[in-house]
Amino acid sequence: MKEMKWYMISTMRGKEEQVVEALNNRIVAENLEEDFDQETSENGAFRIFKKPSLTQKEYQKKLNGLDYKINYINLYPGYIFARMHMTDAAWFLVRNTQYVTGLVGSSGKGAKPTPVSTIEIKRMFKREQEAIKSFEAGEDVFGLVEGDIVEIIGGPYIGQIASVIKVDKRGREATVVFEKFGKKIELIIEIDSLRLSEDN
Repeated sequence: MKEMKWYMISTMRGKEEQVVEALNNRIVAENLEEDFDQETSENGAFRIFKKPSLTQKEYQKKLNGLDYKINYINLYPGYIFARMHMTDAAWFLVRNTQYVTGLVGSSGKGAKPTPVSTIEIKRMFKREQEAIKSFEAGEDVFGLVEGDIVEIIGGPYIGQIASVIKVDKRGREATVVFEKFGKKIELIIEIDSLRLSEDN
């Protein structure tokens, strides 16, 4: 049995699902299944850590008792994770797949990437579980976390793009920061006056 380790693959943002599909197809086409742990997830050897969230429209449907659709947002935009045995062939396959921009921990010059530590991977699984629990408890239906880029959709700063620096899930407020006329403005705003920007 080959030793499987976790690796972090950087991709073009928004192309993570396509990369997973392309990698799975190439693994089969090139007979490299034994280098990838196919039992890792529903995506074979690949994992995209996701958090559930609702758009404003779907949240309103939920409040009105109607059927609503849950969105799943990548917790680490631009990254997917692979559980694999890093042979030369497997490494070549991953880094030469469309929309893959590299493997984290590879210094270039032919050096293979270093795996993600067990502690770090456990932390990622825990973060995903916490996001799911928070969503199910109704504390964080919009799936906002620190570092998210949002658009303000209510109040005097409507249309402004901002960065989330703090989320108060109980009070349903977020602290955001943005620049206006060369000055940094920090604002505490209700979560339902924000929506995730396409830039995430």
